[in-house]
Amino acid sequence: MRLVPVAAVCAGALILSTAGPAGAAPLEAEHYSYEESDTFTDTECGEPITIAFHVEGSGVFMLRDGRAGGPPLVLDNYESTETFTNVDTGETATLYHQGVYKDLRAVHVEDTIYEFTAIEAGRPVVAFGPDGERLLFDRGQIRFTFRVDTQGDDDLDNDVFIGEDEPRVAGPHPVFLEEVDFCDLLDVLR
Repeated sequence: MRLVPVAAVCAGALILSTAGPAGAAPLEAEHYSYEESDTFTDTECGEPITIAFHVEGSGVFMLRDGRAGGPPLVLDNYESTETFTNVDTGETATLYHQGVYKDLRAVHVEDTIYEFTAIEAGRPVVAFGPDGERLLFDRGQIRFTFRVDTQGDDDLDNDVFIGEDEPRVAGPHPVFLEEVDFCDLLDVLR
């Protein structure tokens, strides 16, 4: 029984060693960060509430060559924190986002149209209440399949989104699946 895992590891090492140049340089690699603050008054979730909002985040964005002359593939490893503070009471709720989005492959459909398969994995949303208690979280993996007309070039800004299949969700994702309401977050700050 112990030989099967060893054989699998050896076979995997052989495949990786013959797969071509590992670690090819990305077309683009950028460390990014941002920060923003604002104050708004919400009147759609019951009694008006004034919120001081602050977000800061960072990550690594990479664009790498597609396979067999296909379009470039995106990787975004991100992290951010959003803070919502009731201006009147000082009560604060926090949304923490951490994950990775990665285009796995792009398959040629016709002309300049490609079908992409991508995943987002990690903890894209974790919500904490004023006392630090975790209120809810999205966790696991979401697999996306979508079609894009690349216009025949590597410029992502002129790509035309054509359509998508229903995402496949693994793990709890109440925020992504829209099973929670933003008003519920504001209610914990009243």
